[in-house]
Amino acid sequence: MVLNPSHITRLREVRNGFAIFGIGSAQDRRYGLIDRNGEIVVDARFRYADFHRSDRQGTDLRYVKFHPEDSDSSYHLFDTQTGTWIRIGSGRRPEPIPGHDGLFLTFRQGLAGIADNDGRQIVPEIYGAIFRIGERFLVQDPRTGKFGIRTSEGETAVPCILAFDRIACDAGKVLARQVGEWFYVDDCGERMANRPVIALPNNVLGVNLYGNRICYYIPRREKLRGLDDRACGMLDAVGTELLPPIWFVINRLNGKYFSVGDAETFFCGLTDSDGHTIIPADAGIYTWIPIKGNENLLIFGADRDGSNLNYGMVRIGPDREVQETLPARFVYPHWLPDSEAQGHGCIVLAQNRHQEEVPHCGIFSLNGEQLVPFEYDDILLGDDSERIAVCKGGEWFFINLKNKRTLF
Repeated sequence: MVLNPSHITRLREVRNGFAIFGIGSAQDRRYGLIDRNGEIVVDARFRYADFHRSDRQGTDLRYVKFHPEDSDSSYHLFDTQTGTWIRIGSGRRPEPIPGHDGLFLTFRQGLAGIADNDGRQIVPEIYGAIFRIGERFLVQDPRTGKFGIRTSEGETAVPCILAFDRIACDAGKVLARQVGEWFYVDDCGERMANRPVIALPNNVLGVNLYGNRICYYIPRREKLRGLDDRACGMLDAVGTELLPPIWFVINRLNGKYFSVGDAETFFCGLTDSDGHTIIPADAGIYTWIPIKGNENLLIFGADRDGSNLNYGMVRIGPDREVQETLPARFVYPHWLPDSEAQGHGCIVLAQNRHQEEVPHCGIFSLNGEQLVPFEYDDILLGDDSERIAVCKGGEWFFINLKNKRTLF
C-alpha cells in the first residue's frame, strides 16, 4: 500500500531506497518504513526508529532499529539489503558485526555472545566482552578476566588462558598489555613477530587504537577547570611519538586529520595524522566535524558571539594550506545525524540563530555554492540525490537539488 504523504508527521532518515516515517502527534507518534515509491514496507507501529550505526564513523547504515518502547533496551533489526527482519529477540539488542555479514553480537543478563541472522547462537552468551581480532573473535571470561579466541563458526581456537590485563581494539586489530609490555596480537592470541613492543608509559590510564595510530591517556600533573585528571598523546604504529601528552582529548576525524583539545581554553586545534599542526588550538575553534567523502574538507564551529557556535567550512590543501570555503556564520543542524546533514557532495546548513529564533535550513555544495535557499524547517539529504526530504510549515515532501518538488 502506498502511504498518503499528508499522513506523514515526521521523516527521520532516508537511506538505501527507504525512509523512516512517523504518523501521529509527537506524544503518541509511531514509526514505520517506506520505499522510494511510497510503498509501506514496515507498518507504523513502533515508538521509535533509526538506522543502526555499526562503526565509529557511522557509515554502515544497512539495518534499521525499530523500538517497541521509549527505550534502547530492546529493538528489532530490519535488513534493508534483503528486505527481511533479523530473527533475534528484541531484548537481546543485536549488534551487526562489521566485516562479518550475517553475524550479530547478542546480550543476555550482561553477557555477550554471537548469533546469525536466523537467530542461531554461534557463540553462547557467556562472555564478559567480545572483540574482533582479524577474522576471528577475542572473548573474555567474566570470572577470570582472561581472554580466548573463537572462530566465526563458533569453534574454540584458543581457550580463555590469555592473561592480557588491558587491550585496545579497532577494525580487527588488537593491541594488548601483558606483564607491563604493549604489543600487537594476531588471531591466534600470539604476539605478532613483525611488530615491535610499544613503549607506552607505565602510568597509562587508557588507550584508544585508531588504525595505525595509538592515542593514550596519562595522569595530568595539575587538574584544570574540572576536567578529568588526564592528558592525551599520540604514537604511530611502532611507538614513535607524534603528539606529546599535553592535550585533554585527541579525536580522529577521518583517515588524515585529528582534533586536539587544549585543556585551558577548550579550543580544538587540527593536526594531520603525522602530528603536524594544520590549525593551532589558539585559533578559537571549539569543534571539528568531518565531511564524508572528502577528507580535506572539514566543518568547524567557532564562538563568534559569546553564546552560540557559528559554523563554517575549510579546505586543507596538499601543502597543509588552509582555505576558508564558507565563513563561520551558519548553524550546523545537530538535530540531524551527520549522515542526514551530509550527502552526495552537499551539506545542510541553517541560518544564524540571531536572524530568527528557529533557523531555516538550506543546502550548500562542497564548493560553498548555495543550492537550496533557507526556506525549510528541516532537510534530510539521505543518499538519493534525486529525492531530498524536506519539511516546510509542518508538511513533509521531497525535492531535488534544483529545489523542485519531486514525485513521492
